[in-house]
Amino acid sequence: MSYGMTLDLSMDPMEETRIKKKYYRLIKDLTKKHHFNQMEIESLILIFHKIRKDGDMKLPGITKNQFLDVLHNGFDMTDDALMDRIFTALETAGTVHPTMISMETWTSAMSLFIKGTLDEKIDHCFAVYNLMGDGMLGRDSMFHLLKKSLISSGSDDDAEESVKDMIEIITKKMDLDRDGKISYSDFKQTVTTQPMLLESFGQCLPSRMAVHAFASTIFAEPGKL
Repeated sequence: MSYGMTLDLSMDPMEETRIKKKYYRLIKDLTKKHHFNQMEIESLILIFHKIRKDGDMKLPGITKNQFLDVLHNGFDMTDDALMDRIFTALETAGTVHPTMISMETWTSAMSLFIKGTLDEKIDHCFAVYNLMGDGMLGRDSMFHLLKKSLISSGSDDDAEESVKDMIEIITKKMDLDRDGKISYSDFKQTVTTQPMLLESFGQCLPSRMAVHAFASTIFAEPGKL
């Protein structure tokens, strides 16, 4: 299986210089906020600009569809429903436009995907899974998230029972206060001690192989990831 996407990083040198000068202060600020050095931030800004050029340059950012294309083609994330939730979680955290990703949110997302800490990934995954926005994962939400992940060769009833069984297993591991729901605190405490449970309800983050392939196209030293 191949990972990553082909990114054409070629650009007229004068245009590249102009973009770096235009966003000089922002690049400095983003370097302080995220897990990238200045050259890496500059590369991400140039990629953002090239993606934006492929769309409507009158818009202040890249569109939702353009961003989802990056998730699919750049990070091999294929669950449409979860990708939509990922966009919503990122947009809610850092963008005022409901159908667009700003340059700041773009770099924040790349920082999370490529070099994010476990705590950052926990926050992100829970935000994606928290369908109701109430800070709790109830059984209905868990069922909705898991129903597509299990393939049954039997009837629909068999598949439903399999999902319910999975919910019981996960709840026993994560519902630490035994209130029938998984709170953010439950989720974080469990995943901190058992990181393999981070994406229990579906893929919210690219695989390590996909990250390495993507980063190797834009950063000079991907081996430091």
